[in-house]
Amino acid sequence: MRSRVKLSYRGMLRQMLSREEYENATKSYDVFGNIAIIDSSGNAAKKIAKAVMLANKNVETVLRKKGAVEGEYRIRAFGYVLGKKNYLVKYRENGAVFEFDLRKTFFSSRLAYERQRIVQQVGDKENVIVMFAGVGPFAIEIAKHHRNCKVIAIELNKNAYAYMLKNIKANKTVNVVPELGDVKKVARKYAGFADRIIMPLPKDTYRFLPEVLEVAGKRCIVHYYAFGKIEDAFSTHTAKLRNFFVDKKRSFRVLGKRVVRPYSAREIEIVLDFVIRRG
Repeated sequence: MRSRVKLSYRGMLRQMLSREEYENATKSYDVFGNIAIIDSSGNAAKKIAKAVMLANKNVETVLRKKGAVEGEYRIRAFGYVLGKKNYLVKYRENGAVFEFDLRKTFFSSRLAYERQRIVQQVGDKENVIVMFAGVGPFAIEIAKHHRNCKVIAIELNKNAYAYMLKNIKANKTVNVVPELGDVKKVARKYAGFADRIIMPLPKDTYRFLPEVLEVAGKRCIVHYYAFGKIEDAFSTHTAKLRNFFVDKKRSFRVLGKRVVRPYSAREIEIVLDFVIRRG
């Protein structure tokens, strides 16, 4: 008797969707542990959700995006599609565990590689500041792998901060110091502290360069995330950064650069790693 061949996710979609639905469907999706997020609506959404759950045995809930990331806290609305009606994520990444409510906080699983990349660069006794720390992924992963580091994690959103406290406890990362508040106000507490600064706020990062100057030590590495046009994102942001730091009489040198992810048809998210020095 011939054994049945297990269909791939896309194979299941071809069976479940009409040709028109398949051609128009967004076939990628994000998985946050027990919850998957699709970018689909209408009649096709439940069919896509069923295929996602069949392809991912740990997924208990499928939600759909309802609009863009918006507001000061970068929050997105989600709609329930299939499975348990649940918005609380339990997620594991790079040896750390995280819990958070998708409706109340920002979190991108697509930054997992970025977080791992930076963890591998951090020295074991560095002082690190994570601006816009969210529920703590950058800070906690660094602290978990570098127990002699001191990591300051600054977050404005009270809900994200509350989950960060839970995640710090769950991961036993006592070397993370959580700070609730605006980076522009909290920075003054850490003047000259940082050997490394992480800035995962690609929409508004440039506005916080004065705070970089305030918290940076004599030599400081900065990981700067930004959106830009595909054709000139690196050159445009490098020029802006160089002009800013030269004007402030700091030396500036790019250490590395990479595309983090596509953002839209014409834009990408990039990261520039650079070092600044004073004196």
